[in-house]
Amino acid sequence: MNRFKQRSTILLPTPLVWIEHRPEESTTGGEETFDLVAFSSYKVEERAPYLGETRAWIGDATWKPLNRATVETLVGGKV
Repeated sequence: MNRFKQRSTILLPTPLVWIEHRPEESTTGGEETFDLVAFSSYKVEERAPYLGETRAWIGDATWKPLNRATVETLVGGKV
């Protein structure tokens, strides 16, 4: 009997478009900010459990600042 579970591979759409928004009241400088977040890998991997729950991880993140107009172009509407 096989004691090991078969792992399935989950892939997210590449590139995944992840935009972080920080409203002006949540920033130190008092200006809202937008960042495009890119990941080194889009393959979902399970990481060691934390507080009894398995965590999903997709790679190291890098952030690129964006202005509001660029964000609106990316999402296809007003934000």
